[in-house]
Amino acid sequence: MAVCPKCKQKIPIFHIGQLCPNCKVNIRFYDFDKKFYHDAKKAELSLAKISILIAHLKANFIGSKLAVIRLCTMILPVLSLLVPYAGANISQPFYDGKLSLSALGLFNAFSDGSLDYVLAMKSGGPDRLAFISLFAAIIGIAVVTVFALLVFLLTVLSIINIRKMPKVICAVSLLGIAATITATVLCFRFPHTADIADGVLLSGNVSFGYVITVIAFAVVFVVNLLILKNGLNIIYKEGDIERKEIAKKVKNGEINLDDLPQPIVETEETRLIDKEIKQQQELYHKKENEINGEGGDDSEED
Repeated sequence: MAVCPKCKQKIPIFHIGQLCPNCKVNIRFYDFDKKFYHDAKKAELSLAKISILIAHLKANFIGSKLAVIRLCTMILPVLSLLVPYAGANISQPFYDGKLSLSALGLFNAFSDGSLDYVLAMKSGGPDRLAFISLFAAIIGIAVVTVFALLVFLLTVLSIINIRKMPKVICAVSLLGIAATITATVLCFRFPHTADIADGVLLSGNVSFGYVITVIAFAVVFVVNLLILKNGLNIIYKEGDIERKEIAKKVKNGEINLDDLPQPIVETEETRLIDKEIKQQQELYHKKENEINGEGGDDSEED
């Protein structure tokens, strides 16, 4: 059941009029000016938060040359994994196939069952060590893929904390380089293990994909290190930072929103708006006086 905002009396549920049946006040428009200013102050603080978020988005992705370069280079580690680190040729009595040690090769191996075959063959037989070595190289490539995807995702999500995230991406890039070196060692070790194994019908060759991956991670590291040192070009609108601090205090109950002036923070933009309002008021009063003056002359003639 509704309550009248003035007399605080309960309003019957069957009452459909705008006037309170007790004090006859217009319920809809009671304290309208107070509510209007309250909503205007609330909107001012909310718009400041949105404006700051937009400023962070622009600075993080397109606010400077370094930001644009980072946006373009974040995909490099993932693309580098399309170039194989090594290749494996399996020639068994019941299986014959090729396996590329790259991100795309691992996806194909998972989808066509080659990975299941490697897992089965590494559990026993004279060629067990060769398949264990091949599986270790596969794990190495998978770990590098995880770090490459992390670089991409962290760059996209860097808006969460634009000051600390470059440091995190630098750390992930260094880990990606370390993982690439480890995977490269495992890829070099696999063909050697296959050659010296007795009775194994497994051979392999090493490619140059690891070089491209190391360069890609290094580029990402350097770009984010420069961003960490130089910072990003964040351009805030006048008064937005102050409004954000006031909004925090209002939320924590330190300040009452109704006690604040309107506008809460005076800026050049608000001053221009006030100036325009005053000009329109002056024009209105001038026209009103002209109309009243004309009316007065007619009455005198009569």
